[in-house]
Amino acid sequence: MATTNVASKRRRAWTTSVFVKQLMAISGFVFVFFLLFHSYGNLKMFLGQEAYDHYAEWLKNEAFVPIFPHGGFIWVFRAAMILMLVIHLFAASYTWTRSRRARTSRYVVKKSVTDSYAARTMRLSGVLIFLIFVFHILHFTTGTVKTGFTADATPYERMVASFQSPLLVAVYALFVALACIHVSHGFWSMFQTLGWVRPATRKFMLVLSGIVGAIIFVMFMAPPIAIAAGIIS
Repeated sequence: MATTNVASKRRRAWTTSVFVKQLMAISGFVFVFFLLFHSYGNLKMFLGQEAYDHYAEWLKNEAFVPIFPHGGFIWVFRAAMILMLVIHLFAASYTWTRSRRARTSRYVVKKSVTDSYAARTMRLSGVLIFLIFVFHILHFTTGTVKTGFTADATPYERMVASFQSPLLVAVYALFVALACIHVSHGFWSMFQTLGWVRPATRKFMLVLSGIVGAIIFVMFMAPPIAIAAGIIS
């Protein structure tokens, strides 16, 4: 009977652990999709002020009308992203706690490809990303933090005024780089958690994860660098 109970507890723990990892993978995929969409939208800066401000206005007030009322989609989207963030943070905390307990075991765990620099720094990069993300919201979304623009500045004017500062460009580059490292490893982990990584596909999945991170970095950094270089003004 005791043996049966122990086996049952192990199965429940394994099932819970896998389920939580799947929650992290799914919520992480949502964030990857969001970053791709967001970085692509920022490229409209190259089309000029009218195009970028129109895109920002559409996203804020006109997206998916009449399915949603005017301005309704952005609030539903924000609520969904907050939910995904809570799920992701919970899953990360749970996984970290289990990993920490496992390290006290006598069993030797064989190192795998996931034991990389990115894997070992996922928690630190996640915390830094969250803190800079809060600054990003206060800066571009709410306008609480102003860097060279007035309260009535348009989204285009906020971008141009902000990235006149080389310091802010550097901070933004650090933020994006951390996010992309996090995303690249998270993208790989997602494939692994969902069981899509096989010996025959391992190399391809690693390359694909790196490419996704690189694409996001290039798309996010293109407008700030262009502004700093005077290409966008």
